[in-house]
Amino acid sequence: METYIVRSGDTLFAIAQRLGTTVEELSQLNNITNPENIRVGQQLLIPDDATSTMQQPTRQQQPVGGTFTTTTVGGLRYTLTTNRRQYQRGEQVQITFVKCNVSSRTIQLNYNTGQRFDIAALRDGREVWRWSDDQFFTQAAGIERLRPGQCRTYTATWDLRNRQGNFVALDTFTIRAQNVAVQLRNRFVQTQIQVVTRPSPPQPAPGRCPRTNMLANPGFEEWVNPTTPRFWVGTNVRRSGLAHSGQFAAEMGGDSSRQAILRQSVLAGPRFNYQITFWARERIRNAGLGRYVLEAAIYVYDRSGRFIGRVDPSFTSASIPDRTYQQFRFTTGVLPAGTDRAELRFIFRPLTGNTNSIIIDDVNMVCVSR
Repeated sequence: METYIVRSGDTLFAIAQRLGTTVEELSQLNNITNPENIRVGQQLLIPDDATSTMQQPTRQQQPVGGTFTTTTVGGLRYTLTTNRRQYQRGEQVQITFVKCNVSSRTIQLNYNTGQRFDIAALRDGREVWRWSDDQFFTQAAGIERLRPGQCRTYTATWDLRNRQGNFVALDTFTIRAQNVAVQLRNRFVQTQIQVVTRPSPPQPAPGRCPRTNMLANPGFEEWVNPTTPRFWVGTNVRRSGLAHSGQFAAEMGGDSSRQAILRQSVLAGPRFNYQITFWARERIRNAGLGRYVLEAAIYVYDRSGRFIGRVDPSFTSASIPDRTYQQFRFTTGVLPAGTDRAELRFIFRPLTGNTNSIIIDDVNMVCVSR
């Protein structure tokens, strides 16, 4: 049977977690009557089925495909994880920060407010986002006590936008977490993630007039997360089960008082005419007052990304049914010389007093003539 030598800072609870066993099993195997009374240098017998995890304890906690970093600060083991290592704009970084008392004594932490932790994102040492910026905390001082082996877990989500509300650059970012207790200020644990370019969906060859749908995920069946349909970029958009066909659709205006945008860019060519069809319905919510405008626009760009034109029919709340889907259709007309890309952009613009939202499904864009 394998043995383990107790080290400084160890608790029986922490050892059991690290080795994939329990305090009760370790206590029984080693005739320990008081689990809080172990000493540095003590030799502990380890259950046979726990020895495989003893050599690489951190691997058991590391999220698949994510990041994992740990450090010890003042008797507390800080652990910071993210659910991914690489992200694309429109995806969300799920961050978990855990602090555990790995000492043999109770640790008392003092706080000036109701805040217990904070998480920030930095680029080249410069802070671009901080979790606490959008939080409210009571201004009363507080005390937290952690017994040996006791842990606290905190979570946060970053939408890859900076303090100005814009998506951050494609680059490497440092995620930094800290306990904001008075005696542990400026002590933190950090890891790194990357923001990378979004892979483009299959596109038709330049110079051709595709008669099939040019859009990827036109029925909104694939979602990166509940607010991001794959291959689309959206703001104030969420997944809806009120679909025209299939399982899902895209609801614009989850917050009915804010503008919503849903867009996708495709290759396009000059002297081509494109037809766009989509299905839409209104969702009645709260007081049931629909006061909005829905634009279904085509923005045209040249090879250098310069804007060269747009087509933007708009639909009012009076033209969109509230209980059934209706199909809408428009054409771009012949696109101007220099056209390289076309971006289909749905824009939901609420007016004063609006409470309702719009659901979009089954979007189709085809080339109809040269």
